[in-house]
Amino acid sequence: MRRPSTSPARTATTAPEQSVAVLVRSVDGEAPLIAHNARAPMNPASVMKLMTTYAALDVLGPAYTWKTEALTDRPAVDGRLDGNLYLRGSGDPRLGLEQFWLFLRQLRTHGVRDITGDLVLDRSAFSLPPHDPAEFDNDPLRPYNVGPDALLINLQSLQFTLHPGNGGRIEVWPETPGSERLVRNQLTMGNGACGDWREQLKITVDG
Repeated sequence: MRRPSTSPARTATTAPEQSVAVLVRSVDGEAPLIAHNARAPMNPASVMKLMTTYAALDVLGPAYTWKTEALTDRPAVDGRLDGNLYLRGSGDPRLGLEQFWLFLRQLRTHGVRDITGDLVLDRSAFSLPPHDPAEFDNDPLRPYNVGPDALLINLQSLQFTLHPGNGGRIEVWPETPGSERLVRNQLTMGNGACGDWREQLKITVDG
């Protein structure tokens, strides 16, 4: 009986050595442990996130938290708010549907059930120039291309579930609330390999 090997698995890659840069160094050390093309200019790709994270920690600090506030003209009486409800954002990048649902649930626990006034969205925390979501990679519908927003809920994205239906069709179930949306579904199932099937979906938005 042979013991399984505990050595790490090696993965072959076709990337040429001159296209890869690696620098491994202890935080408090000066001499690098590994250095390969360390000074060669490279496309930072997702490593750029380290720079934005460093900038955020330097400017905001490690204990900073974003606040999404609910304000009213007057207190609710018997669950009825005779006035406006203001939602004021501060730029929370991770305010997903689950967190927003809990936020609304807290409003109910504070006695707000019916609102006779308007719902006012306050995005004034950010003053930014117009954003072109297609500028980066000409794919404006990707969630990662959404622009900064002081009240960014669920990355301004819509969620759908795809389910096999009858007659080779695919059912599309919207998961994001909103009854004003009309989905024209033209998807059909094929016999080819799945591969990166999401890249084969073509989505257009009208309005």
